[in-house]
Amino acid sequence: MGFAPVKALVEVTDRSHWPREALIGLRLISPDDPSCAGIDREASLTDAAQAEDRIRFFLRDRLTRNFRDVGKAWLSAVGPCAVEVIHAELLDDGSRLFLETLATLPGPGAEVRLRMGAGDTPVTAHAPENPREETVDRLLAQVGTLPEADLDRLYEEAVQYLSVGDSWTAERILRRIQPHHDLPKVWGRLGLAHTMQGRTLEAEFCYLRWREDPDPVGVAGADYALSMLYARHHPEHLRSLDRTAEYLEHGYAALDRVDDGDDRDLTFHRVFNRNGYALVEFRRGRVDAAIEHLTAGISKLRSGNAVHRMHQTVLIYNLAQCYRRIGRVDDAIETYRELLGVDGKMPEYHMELAQCHMSNEQFDDALTSLLRARDLGPSIPEVHSLLGYTYLQLGKTAEALDAYRAAHECDPQDVEALYDYAYLLAESGQPEEALRLARSVDTGPLPAEQAVKLLTLAAEQHARLGDLAAAHSALQDVLALTPDDPAARANLDQVAAAMA
Repeated sequence: MGFAPVKALVEVTDRSHWPREALIGLRLISPDDPSCAGIDREASLTDAAQAEDRIRFFLRDRLTRNFRDVGKAWLSAVGPCAVEVIHAELLDDGSRLFLETLATLPGPGAEVRLRMGAGDTPVTAHAPENPREETVDRLLAQVGTLPEADLDRLYEEAVQYLSVGDSWTAERILRRIQPHHDLPKVWGRLGLAHTMQGRTLEAEFCYLRWREDPDPVGVAGADYALSMLYARHHPEHLRSLDRTAEYLEHGYAALDRVDDGDDRDLTFHRVFNRNGYALVEFRRGRVDAAIEHLTAGISKLRSGNAVHRMHQTVLIYNLAQCYRRIGRVDDAIETYRELLGVDGKMPEYHMELAQCHMSNEQFDDALTSLLRARDLGPSIPEVHSLLGYTYLQLGKTAEALDAYRAAHECDPQDVEALYDYAYLLAESGQPEEALRLARSVDTGPLPAEQAVKLLTLAAEQHARLGDLAAAHSALQDVLALTPDDPAARANLDQVAAAMA
């Protein structure tokens, strides 16, 4: 099973006083940890969804956010420290990503050392015993001789891991059982695991195998998964709205082949499909048609059961996005408020409402929504970036600087967050720190627009600090990227004149 080193680290702390967001993140790493019992009451519908009801699954950015929340709570308990991992060559992907995230947390945090082989340091932390995981390991060890009931039990365990976000453990289980349990549903979940890891070509292969399911509901599920690869998840050069639409229409037609006596919730499946088609209409600029699909779907999902309530929030969110697209900001605000009435614990919803208020220049209202989003999701970089902008509009520069710093610390690899923080440092009379940040990024691999912004900022700080030669060099780099930029040419001429 995955995350054994991380579970060993977590086990040395008392989690009873960890904040809610850290316990929500801990469910991904150690879903059986007693500290997580009852956390669903404090979580959003998305976070609290059970495996059989889950329709949203987490991609890498969401996992990293979970890891930051857990890492911060863990460090607050143990203090600055060094973490040495022996036999690092055996690390599972989830543990490696967690340790990478832990090492980048701001402040005097954790120094992470990965040692190949046994090393010479005694092991001081061990993962706790877990009867469920021990059973899974035992069954996997004899997978070739297991009866169908045990193979299906392993499949259900994989589904549970997928539902909390641990696609790596789910993939290991599914790969082991697939040769002995070669069912369309196994291929479908294996495709989902690959999608969650960004391995979309492998996911497509698996979804096509799932699509061979003789059950029309399975076909519709596979078609929806394939449609979202072509709409959202594939690399940009592989995406196609036409392919998305074709898969959705095929899946919708497949549902008409379900036997009349079938007691499954076909309303949900049909609405789920049309929600996908609303995205096609939205992307094609037919926003009114998308709104019709969404409002019809919302009206059909008023039954109140768990999966309907979850999907209702997805539809309401998408409806609000449609209103924003066509400039009906007040309608979007009311729709987001309706959404928060269904699920008020999802930080992204508060953030989106704040952006609507910002569009209307209602910055006090935007601030209220963003502070709530920050309370619910303190490791979301965009929340802090929007807070920085909002504070600036309200004339609160010190608070804006703190917010931009927090955005940068949430994701040190986010170049836009780094630029925003460095720019405001420069505007606040801290050119040395602004220059340090601007020069900390290798601009070579960056898109030209980002590189130009950072190089220009660096040139300005060099000039402010009296290093005209360095400013001249940075501006030459800018002109190499944008030779027809009159502002860059004028700045370079100005610096050259000052050097003469």
